[in-house]
Amino acid sequence: MPFRFRKRTRLFPGLSLNWSKNGLSSISIGAPGATVNIPVARDGQTRGTVGLPGTGLSYSHEGSRKRSVRERQQAQRPTVPTTEQLLQDLEQVLYGKQAIAYTLWTMGIAERVQNDPATPRAIREQAFLVATWERVELHIRRGRGQAETIARVRQVCQAATAVLTYADEQGWVDVGDA
Repeated sequence: MPFRFRKRTRLFPGLSLNWSKNGLSSISIGAPGATVNIPVARDGQTRGTVGLPGTGLSYSHEGSRKRSVRERQQAQRPTVPTTEQLLQDLEQVLYGKQAIAYTLWTMGIAERVQNDPATPRAIREQAFLVATWERVELHIRRGRGQAETIARVRQVCQAATAVLTYADEQGWVDVGDA
């Protein structure tokens, strides 16, 4: 068992300096029965102790650790969804109650918009982007980093909306049914 050195120096009633073999360890403030111990050159947190003098009974509670600036910043950052979570959410939107996937792919609207020579080029490019689920998934997975991946999910949503709106304007589908 290693040796331990402790010494207490009372400056005046209610204030003491606590020494260890490495120098000043902590400062104690308070009278017998209720003290607060503040660490100076040791690990640990501020400790409060309440006891009944002369009985040996006491209760001690160490305060919570102070978080570093980096830890506080990370705690304040919003959680960013992973690519897999984004793909699952998009798949639920496309295959969900509104059945956008049914309208785009099963009814062939994406292909029809893509192949119609009267379709504006911008709409045709968006129809190419949402032509199949595999193409949508590949487009999203090519995103580098969370910000770009989220931007690509938005592009897919905007492309699907533009294709369905154009198809509705042409009378090929009723978007209210989609």
